[in-house]
Amino acid sequence: MPSTSETPVSRKRRLQKERVERHRQRRFDGGRLDLGIIDQTCLHCGERFWLCEKDRNSSLSSPRFAMCCAGGKVRLAPVLDPPPYLLDLYTSSCSEAISFRKNIRTYNGILACTSFGANIDESFQGQGVSNFKIHGQIYHRVGSLMPDEGQKPVFDQLYIYDTDHENSNRLQVMRDLNAEMLQ
Repeated sequence: MPSTSETPVSRKRRLQKERVERHRQRRFDGGRLDLGIIDQTCLHCGERFWLCEKDRNSSLSSPRFAMCCAGGKVRLAPVLDPPPYLLDLYTSSCSEAISFRKNIRTYNGILACTSFGANIDESFQGQGVSNFKIHGQIYHRVGSLMPDEGQKPVFDQLYIYDTDHENSNRLQVMRDLNAEMLQ
């Protein structure tokens, strides 16, 4: 319990002590690691962190964080607001927006020029959040720029093969998408 006659220096020491103690008391609760509250802030960019995310070379009493801005070396432009149409798709409760969010991975995939490739360890996958473990490198699968004879275009071929009919070609690959939204 803090004293009413606490000086700024003693208050700072007490708060540091409490922070270190909270860090030590992390525990498993119902199979989940309790990280506590996200109460740490990068001095350079203002990003929020848990204490356990601090740089290895910094102390618990004076934590430093570098995974956000490399200790102030990287400065990113502020994130711009999305166009109103996209913002509405992300936030609205209308049926078109709900359908978009339900199929957002499909829209992303159909507009991609490549696909993800890696040697994935299947034994790591389990129930709950979709996680996977990779052995070796991550790579992009890029096919030929033209489809084989008699084959329909896919991925980057949709941009090159028949530019006048890009969206209709995409909709033939993924039929459940909204043509107007894709446009």
